Amino acid sequence: MQLAKKRTLPSQKLSLLAVTLLFFWSTSSIAASPTEIQEWLQTHNNYRTLHGVPPVTWSATVAASAQAYAETCPSGHSGSGYGENLAWATYDMGENTVVQYWYDEEPLYDYNNPGFSSETGHFTQVVWKGTTEIGCGFATGCGIDWPYMSNVWVCQYNPPGNYSGEFAYNVFPPTPSSGGGATAHTDVTILMPILTLLLSE
Repeated sequence: MQLAKKRTLPSQKLSLLAVTLLFFWSTSSIAASPTEIQEWLQTHNNYRTLHGVPPVTWSATVAASAQAYAETCPSGHSGSGYGENLAWATYDMGENTVVQYWYDEEPLYDYNNPGFSSETGHFTQVVWKGTTEIGCGFATGCGIDWPYMSNVWVCQYNPPGNYSGEFAYNVFPPTPSSGGGATAHTDVTILMPILTLLLSE
């Protein structure tokens, strides 16, 4: 017995086409490639080395959480239980530049009065000694109606940093031999008037 073919009405075809186009034109995201993972790790660990703290490793579990959150086009923190840094931009900054912007808060941090500040919270999470794992995600195409920018980056940290009362034991000045600390980046003066970068508070 031959199966009857279900007839699709024109209106149903149009609806299906609209849903298909919406799917392909909406947020685009792909899990980090091995090269991107290496960039995330190397950039974080270069800065951590400047401050005399152990390197972090990549966690597929943490990365899956960060990627899933990035795909929501977030405008604030997730409350995932991991530490978290967010960045938004109109263009693809790349992993190195994203972490650089977080780390560039370092000159504002008061090592003589250690503690949390919204002006330095990204930096302190990057170099937090107690953090051993990271995972990061990226999404693009969040749309012109999104309140921030079309591209979003999310890095999550396990165990989380920025705990009250623990800064003196987890955030250290750059070691003298490292020549560390944030340095002036000439590209900032060129990029910022053209492209606005918003960082979470």
